[in-house]
Amino acid sequence: MPHIRLILQDDEGNPIPRAEERIYQLQGECETLDQIEQATEKFKQQALPEIEHSLLARAQERFVANARGEKAGPPPPAS
Repeated sequence: MPHIRLILQDDEGNPIPRAEERIYQLQGECETLDQIEQATEKFKQQALPEIEHSLLARAQERFVANARGEKAGPPPPAS
């Protein structure tokens, strides 16, 4: 069964601290376009909320650390 492995990384390719590698098994055969579409839609519904949670938690840690004058991970990229 095909699977997707996700590792959250910063802009320099380093794994984000406390963001675990996640492996998602794709459901179904994944042999036809319809099966692939269904499997990827289920993947998105499962994975995206988890990824968003990890990124928001990291941003919140940085915000709190900045408010306290502490250092919390690398600074966000300059715009």
